[in-house]
Amino acid sequence: METKRVAAALPSDTAARIRAGDVKAFELVFRAYYQPLCALAARFVRDSAAAEDLVQDVFGAIWTARATLEIKTSLRAYLYASIRNRALNLRKHQAVADDWDRDESADDVRELHPRPLQPDALLDRKLLESRLDAAFNDLPERAATALRLRWRHDLSYAEIAEAMGISVKGVEKLLSRGLRALRERLG
Repeated sequence: METKRVAAALPSDTAARIRAGDVKAFELVFRAYYQPLCALAARFVRDSAAAEDLVQDVFGAIWTARATLEIKTSLRAYLYASIRNRALNLRKHQAVADDWDRDESADDVRELHPRPLQPDALLDRKLLESRLDAAFNDLPERAATALRLRWRHDLSYAEIAEAMGISVKGVEKLLSRGLRALRERLG
């Protein structure tokens, strides 16, 4: 009840005084409306700390832009509308952030965006690739070609046979011999 009496007792030129930079008028409005605006904001955002932040942001914005402040309704209506709008914007932002968090934690999204490799894993991979390249270079040319087509280009046995001009059985023999030779060199 105390707040309603103070708010009702505010002079009608309070907004004009704030626009002119009157600190006492601003402080009077702040004291009169802070608690009720926090209660309104808390109903929207369901968090008292966030509600207080919203109210403080509104008062900060009013004081910062006081010289260009245009209030077409009553000061009270302006404050309540400002809190409602900011609270709704915050709820929208939180909904988007929650959706983002939910999407990012989904298994299919994690598969699309794997974690980057750590430096040690990158080094291990580079070393393995250089060992593999050296081992491939030591293989007979046809066996190395068949292995590269199979595992680097993901061609089927039939596609390899067509590309190399040999039979599927020939591809199987080349791959078998090539793998045996790789195991011996890398083993």
